[in-house]
This record gives sequence, C-alpha cells and structure tokens, in this order.
Amino acid sequence: MNSLESATQSAGARLIKRLAIMRRISQRSDWIERIIFSPASEEAAYKLKGWMDASGMETFNDPLTNVYGQRSFSKEGTEAPRIHLGSHYDTVVNAGAFDGILGVLIGIAVVEAIVESKHPFNHNLSVLAFCDEEGVRFNTTFLGSAYLTGLFKEEWLHKEDEYGKTLGEWLVDRAESIDMILNAYKTPYIRPQDVFLESHIEQGPILEKSNRALGVFINIAAQLRSEIILTGCAGHAGTIPASLRNDPLPVASEMVLAVNQMCKSDELIRATVGHLEVIPNASNVIPGTVKFSIDMRYPDLKGLKRVHDKLSQEIKSIANRSALKFEYKLVHEADDAQLDQRLTDILAESCEVMQGSSPRMFSGAGHDSMKVAQVCPASMLAVRCKDGLSHHPDEYASNADCILAFKAMLRAVLIIDKNF
Repeated sequence: MNSLESATQSAGARLIKRLAIMRRISQRSDWIERIIFSPASEEAAYKLKGWMDASGMETFNDPLTNVYGQRSFSKEGTEAPRIHLGSHYDTVVNAGAFDGILGVLIGIAVVEAIVESKHPFNHNLSVLAFCDEEGVRFNTTFLGSAYLTGLFKEEWLHKEDEYGKTLGEWLVDRAESIDMILNAYKTPYIRPQDVFLESHIEQGPILEKSNRALGVFINIAAQLRSEIILTGCAGHAGTIPASLRNDPLPVASEMVLAVNQMCKSDELIRATVGHLEVIPNASNVIPGTVKFSIDMRYPDLKGLKRVHDKLSQEIKSIANRSALKFEYKLVHEADDAQLDQRLTDILAESCEVMQGSSPRMFSGAGHDSMKVAQVCPASMLAVRCKDGLSHHPDEYASNADCILAFKAMLRAVLIIDKNF
C-alpha cells in the first residue's frame, strides 16, 4: 500500500465517524435540524472548523457563519487559483443525515488524504461549508454561497423569519458588520479563475434503479417559490351556515389541487405545496386566514416561467370566484444552472473507474453549485440514497457508497490539479 492509498483509507474512516457525529448535532432531539443562527448550527460550524484546522487548513468564519478553509500548495501564493470542494451544513426541518454535510466532509477528507500522503499538488485547495442553502429561516436559499461568490443582495437583509425578525436584525444582535456583508462582492472568496466541485446525495431514485452508487449531474433545474395568502372571516364552527361563511380553506384546497394537477400534467414539472398554515387553526373555529407556499421546478427557467404563468392564472381565477382577499407574491427565483462539461467529464471518468459507468442526470433539487456556477466552473458528483429519500429522517447513503464517492472525488481533484 503506497502513501496515498494509506492516507485515503485513514481519511475515509474519519469521514464515516464524522458523519455519525454530525448526525447527533441537532436543535431537536426527535429529528435532525440545523437552521442558520441556531445553537445546533453554531455547534456544527465549530466542529467543522476544528476538523479543517486539524488537516492543516487556514480557516475562516464570516458574518453569515460560513466556515471555510484553505490549504495553500501553489508557488504563486494564497491568491493563486483555488479548487473548492464542499456543500452546505444547514438542514431542513425533520431532516436526514446526509443532505449537504456529506459533501463538506468529503471535501475535508480529500484535503487530509493529499496532505497526509504528501502527494504533489499545484493548486490551492479549499473546503467550503455553506451556512444556509435550504432557506428555512428566511425563505431565501443560497445565502451562504451568495456571500462567498459576491452575489449577496442587500434586499435579503429585510427578509423576516417566522417571528418577524429580519436577517439584518439577526446580524446586528450578533454584533456582525452589515457593511462587510454588503461589500463582499468587491473581494469574493470564490472567483472566476477558481473551480468548484460538490458531492451530494442524489435526492432521487435514478442511481438506485440503475444499480450504481455514483453519477454526475449535468445541469440543475430552475426554481420558483411563491407565497399565497387568502383572508376571509373566522367564525364559530357550530353557528354559521355554509352559505354565510367566508372560509378561505376550501378555496385554498382547490388551489392545492390545481398545483397537484399541474405537477401531474408533465413529467418535467415539479410543483409542491410543502407549507400550509391555517389561522387560527382550531377545531371549532372557521378559518380566517390560510397561507401556503408553492415550490416549482423545471429543467430551464424559460419553461418554468411558462408553466408558472399558467398555474398562477388558474390560481387567480379560483380566487376571483370567491369573496376572499387574495395575495400572491413570488419570493424566490433561481435560474437553471449548466454545469461545466470539462469538469463533469472528469468526474464521470472517475465514476467509471470506480464502478464501470457513470449515469448523467439533471438535478431537480437546488444546490449551492447553482450560485457558484454563476462565477466559476462548477460540477457535481451524485451519490446514491436509499429509496431516493431526502429531506426525510430515513434519508440514507451506505458507508460503502460514501467512501466510493470520496475516492472518486479525490481522483478527480488530482486530475484537475494536473490539467487546469
């Protein structure tokens, strides 16, 4: 066994142990939950920084709680082109143990294998742990990667969480610099001369059905997220007949069915009502207000806007047949991302060496690579997950598949280092 093989074996064993440690870091005892600025998120960031430090990386924290480290190998110094590896460490509510964090830990393991083996390396190597990809607290995704790419928008500082506290207020309370946030675009950490590779569970069933542990994404679907508020009049459930009610829930239900029908109409469309709030939410009270979200995805933004326009017209038509107050607003839009073909070919070749072939897929899930790809070449390695489950406590990727993904990523990084 040569030094690289030995270091790879050791780094792989630590990767599996760290996955188990991160599984236990949660703000809830009954499921995994790490939302930006929560105590669990802070604990996770501390752990990740410690592992990066131990690997010999120079580590950084920023006002948004991104954690990132760099090992400088280039003779040109710390500002030479970087190969970035990583993903996000935040989660959704009621989350699984692999979404995002697997990619961060694979990145750390790659650095460890190269450093410990003293394998010759030419680029500076960086690991990124993005603080907020899911957008749970502020309903705005990619906050962390937007900051590091210089694509952060000032308007996001006014985004409120469920308690009405804005991102800006959170930062002030944490004694963070708003000016630093707004000036990030002047000297972004991720630059056009860099490259970015992200490992991520597939979050779908294609690899499992193909009997393959690994694959590559060739593009990432466009996304739109909307919020609908229907306001009627609350009242006593036992005294007001149907003809005199102004109940928003039946109307909202009709809209939810329209969303479901849109999703069924085309295999390329993803349309989901994932959040629905009934106010006052009491068994003996006619609802007064209903709020719900619509998440829509399609392989390209042009097609997504077409189907979104069709759905929004249907929803407005349903609203107009009622006497309810109706509010409809678009709260998030993300263009589809075309991943770099050259990087993807290298990742695919690594997969082929490991398992004989490499499925190429489009990702219906959003990823930080979407934001990074606006700045520099980016590509993604997909890892099989059981039953295609993600955003679910039963989300699972086997130890063997995680180790194989790490080895494929390491091989790809070494090739990129020689050829870019």
